[in-house]
Amino acid sequence: MSKAMSMLPILFFVCFMALGCRDHHLEKSFFDRPPGDRVERLRQYSLDDQYKIFRYGIDVKEPPAMELAGPLAERGASAVPFLVDQLKASADDIAVRDILLIFERMGASGRYSVKADTALMGVLTPKVSGMKDKDWQATCLKMLQRI
Repeated sequence: MSKAMSMLPILFFVCFMALGCRDHHLEKSFFDRPPGDRVERLRQYSLDDQYKIFRYGIDVKEPPAMELAGPLAERGASAVPFLVDQLKASADDIAVRDILLIFERMGASGRYSVKADTALMGVLTPKVSGMKDKDWQATCLKMLQRI
């Protein structure tokens, strides 16, 4: 076996570690603190960090920390471009569901008129229509209707 071929497994392992594994240090340290002031603490983070913590809290923690959608929704119009970028970058049904929850809270709170933003609805609607998991799709269709 050539030297290049023997290095292939090592290269795959390094790529996996670099790209496939995140240590979630930020998220874990956030959830290591008492839960009573989570929403207030989340407000102190940047939008990018808020989103990471929110996704970890809703996708990894049990029970899901759905209340963490609030601080992102409070940002209103200023969060929309970031969230649209996250939607466009992900084909993951769960990411679509999570982002839709933020938009649902945003609309319900009056921070942003999601329904009136035709460009945003033009991104959300096909993302929900294209979901692979039909149960999540049905849930997300209901969420879209509530917006």
